[in-house]
Amino acid sequence: MLDQSQTLAKLLFNVTKNEPGTFALAVQVPSNGFEWNFGPFPMRSASLIKLFIMVEAFGQIATKRLDPATDIPFFEKDLVAGSGILQELPVGTHRTVSELIELMITESDNIATNLLIDLLGVETINARIHSLGCSETILRRRMMDFAAAEAGRDNLTSARDVIRLLTRLYNANCVGAEADATMCSILERQTDRCKIPLLLPSDTICQHKTGELPGAEHDAGIVRTSKGTYLIAIMSDDLPDPEHGRQVIAQLSRIIYDWYDQTSFNS
Repeated sequence: MLDQSQTLAKLLFNVTKNEPGTFALAVQVPSNGFEWNFGPFPMRSASLIKLFIMVEAFGQIATKRLDPATDIPFFEKDLVAGSGILQELPVGTHRTVSELIELMITESDNIATNLLIDLLGVETINARIHSLGCSETILRRRMMDFAAAEAGRDNLTSARDVIRLLTRLYNANCVGAEADATMCSILERQTDRCKIPLLLPSDTICQHKTGELPGAEHDAGIVRTSKGTYLIAIMSDDLPDPEHGRQVIAQLSRIIYDWYDQTSFNS
């Protein structure tokens, strides 16, 4: 598989070497254990951290510590800007735990995420992250807490850690077979399709989570094609133009798709 790693690296470097900003990428083919990553260092996670919050929520549901039907209201103190639809609804609106998880992933809703962080607990979420072997990932602040970020308490992850989590979900050994299948289904309902899925054929299934902050654009997920499945994580930071950054991620995603489609081990 060394030749395949070299081929993939050359294809991707031909794009990223000419781009401003910092890129980290990871690719895995579960059927044969092929792995390739570049820049595994931790970066600002943006909304990729929500993958790990979702896993802890499902973990607590599986052990009956958390009832998915529990109604959680949000109040004036919970209002934050950024992505999501809850900010457009009246204060006092209730959503169930299951609905909050769905909104956190499919709409990247920041109010939903903060409600779940408060409910689950930062230390508990980080303990889950540690148990998954994701040593380059940590939750240190709520969404949109830029004061904490400026004070050096930002949320971090790496392309390698995200792939590790996605591998567990794909192999149904993250929380449990039923919970993992449900989480994959939620990821498939992601509404932001402007990065990994953008340039892929219409019959490709992408179960993914996006993330963005000023200067940073990420996307990571499970890509199911007619020839098989691969896992992908693309992270970027220090970008001068976010729209161009999103286009580069879409381009890298298509390169990886074509590489996988043309390899001899994808069946």
